[in-house]
Parts: sequence; C-alpha cells; structure tokens
Amino acid sequence: MKTFFRGSGFVGALLVALSAAPAQAQSLYRAYLSSTGSDAQDCSYASPCRTFAVAINQTRPKGTIVCRDTIADNAIVGISKSLTIACPGSSIASIVVHPAAADVVVLSGLIINPGVVAGPALNINTAGTVIVDKAHIGSGIQTGINLNPTGPAKLIVNDSVIAGNGNGDAAGAGILVKPQPGGSAQVAIERVNVSGNLFGIAFDGSGSTGGINATIADSVLASNKQDGVVATTSSGHAPIGVMVRATRSANNAYGIRSIGPNVTVRVEGSTVTGNGTGLAASGGGALLSLGGNAVQANGAKGAFTGSLALE
Repeated sequence: MKTFFRGSGFVGALLVALSAAPAQAQSLYRAYLSSTGSDAQDCSYASPCRTFAVAINQTRPKGTIVCRDTIADNAIVGISKSLTIACPGSSIASIVVHPAAADVVVLSGLIINPGVVAGPALNINTAGTVIVDKAHIGSGIQTGINLNPTGPAKLIVNDSVIAGNGNGDAAGAGILVKPQPGGSAQVAIERVNVSGNLFGIAFDGSGSTGGINATIADSVLASNKQDGVVATTSSGHAPIGVMVRATRSANNAYGIRSIGPNVTVRVEGSTVTGNGTGLAASGGGALLSLGGNAVQANGAKGAFTGSLALE
C-alpha cells in the first residue's frame, strides 16, 4: 500500500526558524499577541508581541497565549512544555510539539496551513498529551496531524476540519498515527471532518511494539483519495484497536480497512457509502460490526469479518 509519510528535512528547517527567535525569559503565565504588536515588547496585554515564537518563549510552562486580534504568522514554531494557545481564526505555517510525558498542550481555534513547507502541519513527537480544538488544518504537502511519538502519547481532536493534505500518490494523510520505537498512542477524534486528503485517518503500528488505541466518533471522512480510515501493522509490531462510531465514510477509495495481525477495527452506527470498496480486511485484520451500520452504494460492498453484541 502507499506510503503515509516521508522525512523531508523538516526538523532542520524548524531549528533554523527557532534560532531566529529572540532569547527571552519565560516570565508570563498569560502572553498576548496582536497584529499591531512588536516582538521587541514584553507580550503583556498592554505591550503585545507579534509572532508565536516570541510569545512561546515568553510564556511559562502551563501558561496561555491569547491573540487580541487575528494573527497571520508564516512561521514554523516548536512547543516543548505544557502550554495553551487560544487564538481563534489566527494562522500559522506549522507547529512541532515535543513535550515531556506529563505535559499537556492545547491548540484552540488555529488555522495551521503549511502551504509549501515540506513537512506536516502539526508534527507531534516524544510523548505527552496534545488537544486540538476547533482547528482548520490543511493544504499540507504531506500530513495534517502527524503523531509519531517515542513514548506514551495522547491525542484528542475535536470540532475541527482537516483537509487537502498529502502529496499526490506518494505520501500523506489527514491524520497519521505511527508510533516510533518505544512509543504508544491513545487517540480520540470527535466531530471532525477529514476530507480531500491522500489518506483520511491512518493508524500504522509497523514502527513500534507499543499499542494504538483509538476512537473516531460523530465524524465525516470523505473524498480522500485512498482510505477514509485504515489501520495496519505487521507481525510482531504494535497491536491496534480502533472504534468507529456514528461516523460517515463516503466517496473514498476504501471506506474502512483493517490490515495485518493484531489489528481490530470495530464499527457501530456508522454509514459507509459511495466508496470504491466499502469494507476490506486482509492479512489477519479483524473488522467487526457492533450493529446499526449502513453499508450501501459502494462500488464493492466488502464485508465485516464478524460481529459483536453491545454490552
């Protein structure tokens, strides 16, 4: 099957971008940005900064960054501490999150649009918890949200649109979860529209022996060139469990796929329609119905490998 993601020198570009940010003390629990601000200022409410990189440097761990108006920042920034960015409608090119296991990063209301930047829009590595709320993530050359942790990681995505990510037939997904050696992932996706990407949501356990446990609920996975949702692993690597509930997978090449040993995808109350192939399982993957599903009007219907009763 096609590649989800390829490296691109993105980390090197990030280090160059961050090296240009002024070195300032992490002095504020609440920092402010404004389109008329200046990075020579202290990021207080009365003297807001202009760019995210400077505001992040000025904010203490567990602090909050607030945008006083709509910011457009064509930069790559890094976050390595607990932090909340609450900036509805403001845009940034891309974000790399590399927190410690106990850190929580909240990204609320952002437009993350890398354009020609050769890397993911939101790249999450190491460990920790990342919460993405009311975001628009799109037009990425490769992947919209790339979760590739080296430790235990949690990703929560709510009320967001992830669209237009992927590089032709080569690489990329709306959301890619692929733990690295030593990594594991717990993922909750709810009320999210993942559309018009190369892959929609992809879970790949081939790089780790840690598990992936994921829930997709009340979401739309539509018009992705490959899969609406796919879970795949190889022998001896990470087990994957995915629950798809009250979700529509429509007009993709594959609606829902389960590939490889130790992969179990459970589906309840969902609609799978207009896909080239609605349901597919191979290589020992399990694709189980919990009932209430509508699998109709696909080029090939496919089939669940079994069913389970609700408890």
